Amino acid sequence: MKLFYKKKAGACSLATYIVLHETGLPHTSVAVDLKTKRTAEGDDFLAINSKGYVPALQLDNGPVLTESAVIAQNLADLKPESNLLAASGEARYAGWSG
Repeated sequence: MKLFYKKKAGACSLATYIVLHETGLPHTSVAVDLKTKRTAEGDDFLAINSKGYVPALQLDNGPVLTESAVIAQNLADLKPESNLLAASGEARYAGWSG
């Protein structure tokens, strides 16, 4: 996996960066300059994520996830023993009164 993030305190991608590190899943992290839309490696970030924002998580099999909540849920599901997210169903939704 490859996480594209903005290296700045308070950036939206920081939460995803933390979740990924908490899972211990193997990955690489690539900083993105959101003004130039270039990665730290010099690649065109818009070719990776046409939306042009971070976080973006490129999965090993190719797809790119682009929403923080979706990425966090995907990571938690990949590593359920990390207990970052409750099991699926009612337990996942705090305060759910069905």
